[in-house]
Parts: sequence; structure tokens; C-alpha cells
Amino acid sequence: MTQRDTKDRVDIQDQPSETGQDQGISVNSGSKRRGQLTANEQKVSWLELFFDLIFVTSFDQLAKRLGDSFSPENVFIFLLMFAALWSVWAGNTQFAARFGNDHRIYRWGTLVELLTLGVLSLTLRGDLSDVGWLFAAAYAFNRFTLVVMYLLVSRSEPAAARFSQITAAGLGLSGVLWLLSIPSSDTLTLVLWGLALLVTVGTPLVAQRYHHNALPHHEHLPERVGLLQIIALGGIVTELVAGGRQQQLALLDQAPTFLALVTCIALFRLYFDQSRALPVLMANLQSRGGTLMAWLYAHLPLTIAIMMLGVGFGHGIAYEDEHHDQLNLSLVSWSLAAVFASLGLIRYAASRLTSVPSLDRSMAALLLGLAVSLGLAATHIDTLILHLATAAVTVVIALVTAKDAATKRLSAVEERILEEHGSDE
Repeated sequence: MTQRDTKDRVDIQDQPSETGQDQGISVNSGSKRRGQLTANEQKVSWLELFFDLIFVTSFDQLAKRLGDSFSPENVFIFLLMFAALWSVWAGNTQFAARFGNDHRIYRWGTLVELLTLGVLSLTLRGDLSDVGWLFAAAYAFNRFTLVVMYLLVSRSEPAAARFSQITAAGLGLSGVLWLLSIPSSDTLTLVLWGLALLVTVGTPLVAQRYHHNALPHHEHLPERVGLLQIIALGGIVTELVAGGRQQQLALLDQAPTFLALVTCIALFRLYFDQSRALPVLMANLQSRGGTLMAWLYAHLPLTIAIMMLGVGFGHGIAYEDEHHDQLNLSLVSWSLAAVFASLGLIRYAASRLTSVPSLDRSMAALLLGLAVSLGLAATHIDTLILHLATAAVTVVIALVTAKDAATKRLSAVEERILEEHGSDE
């Protein structure tokens, strides 16, 4: 770690918790602060809530697509489509967080994006050879809509012009690649889709140099990200209900459903009991574009894994035979492992900015949960035992994280930063 990195960490000096004394926290963001928090409050608007809720339908269609077949080809297409859909959400979310959700450009642009999102949802479950062209066309139109939004904001926000122009160029290139995939063969189509998504992911890295002129709102972005995780967790409940309806309403028959619901609730607590906004806060204070994007992109595998976990739970409950048990065992165990790995990355993104050790009790518990989940994949247990094991490990990790002093210290850092810098002019 360089000397500069050391100075840029948030220093924490705390009294032993056993004494009952309050923690003393001091923020040290280097010799001088390179940014400051926005004093204006920015709540999630009704339009944003409507936009996010459209993803309930989209996620449901993707879940049904995955449930139709667990073949490697279908899983790959599912992952590709999910990444594309997530990038639609991320593009809208970042624009609102950076430039405001009450801006006329955002409001009109989002209404157009809603149309593209509706068309995308129509195609998510169809055969690629039949609907792939429509998916690509709708996605390209979505990219071009964002291009127009960024070009317009570059004129109204001169300070952010360079950032907006680079972002628009990357989105435009991505849109062109999606259009080029329309007349292609299935294999070339998937290659072009993957390349277009890589361009989308890489564009913020190119524009990172000008990130400080378009910093996202420190409260708005974490709130939108949290809302999407709630939607994904709600997808688990939908799958559980669909699976549970295939069984008798008897205690033993519904035990796997209940245990999977316990896992879902524990995952909710595990995510929301942690410090979630610290990387966004530090991005504003110290213009840490790389840290911000690493934090945001860590939510992509998390959301995908939650969705796949729900499908595995639902099918395991609905079908009672050895063949389905093994398929769902693999899906549930690997998905849960990905959930714990993603949560570990998100926690690391926050702890590395502070003097809180990255390998604390919570991180150790997440790594243990990752190992246990991978171990379950090598077993041959039935659905009831699988759901019991996943519920037990998830609840234990959630309790460890909630009671961990490091978790409380990270939350205290967030609160102190908001107190000291949130009202800066």
C-alpha cells in the first residue's frame, strides 16, 4: 500500500465496547479533500420507482427462462441477457445519481427507456433465433437514448461535458455493435453481444479521469442499488410461492419452502445490516472513480446469484425426484457461493477505505459460507436437507455480521462522514 493510499483511508479510534464508552471517529481524507458531499437531498422519484418496478416483470421472465432448461447454453444466454438488462438499469441509475432525477432530460429520456425496457421484457423468454433480433434492436435503441441524454447534458452542464462526451461515445459504440448482431448467426450474435457489454463496462474506466466533474449523489445511488436488491429478493419469494403451490399444505411438505424463506430473510438482513454507502461517500470526497465502479459492478454478480438462487429453490420445492434434486443442488449451492463472494467484495470495497481490517469476523464468516456452499455442491443431499443447510449457514453469517463490532464501526464511519461533510457548502 502506498503512502497516499494510507493517508486516504478513514482513520478510526475507538474505545473498547465493554466500557460502554462511545466510539471516537476521525475522518482523515488526506492533506486536502478533493471533493465534497452534495448538500441537497435527492430522493428516489416516482418515475425511478416505476422504472425499477418494471424489472420485477423482467426478472420473472429471466427466471422462467432459466427454469425452462439448465443446459450450459441456456445458462450462458441467461447470464448474457441478465448482464444486458442490468446494464440498462445501471445506465439509468447512474445518470440520475450524477445529474439529478428532476432534470427534464432525465424525465423524458427515462420515459423513452421504459418503452425499450418493455420490448426487452417481451423477448427475454423467447428462442434466440426468433427474438434475438428484437432484443438487440431494443437494446441498441436504449443505448442511443442514453447517448442523446448524455450529449444534451454535456451542453447544459459544461463542467461535466468531457465525461458526458466520452460516456456517450462508448454507449454509441455499444449500440452499433448490438445493431450489427441483428443479421448475424447465433454464435456471432452472442460474440457481438458480449463485446458490446465489454464496451459498456469499459467506458466508465476510460471516462474515470473526468469522474470528479460528474460525481453521483452519495445517498441516491446506494438507495437505488438497494431497491434493486429488494426486487431480486422478492423474486425468490415469487419462486418459493410458485414451487410451494405444487405441494400439499402440510407441515413436512412445506418445510423446504419455509426454510428457503428463512434464507431469503437472512440475506436481506445480511445485505442491509452492513455499511453500503461508504465507497460512494469516498468517491465524492476523494474522487475515487475506480472504487465506486468496483463497488457498483460487484452488485451485478450478487443480483444474478440471488435470481438463480430463487430459481433453484423454487424448482427444488416443486419437483420431487432424484434428477431434479441434483440439478437444483448444483444451482442452489453455486448461486449461494456467488452471493457470499459478492457480499465479501462489497464489504471489502468499504473496509479498504478505513482503518477497519478487511479480514474481520464478518469477512471470515462470508468466506466460510463460500466454502460450505461449494462443499454442498459435491454432496448428494435431498432438497429438505439442502434448504436446511443453506438456511442455517445464512442465518449464522447474518447474525455474525450484525453483531460484529467492525460492522458497527463501518456504519459509524458513514454517519460521521455525513455529519462532518454532508452540510458543506
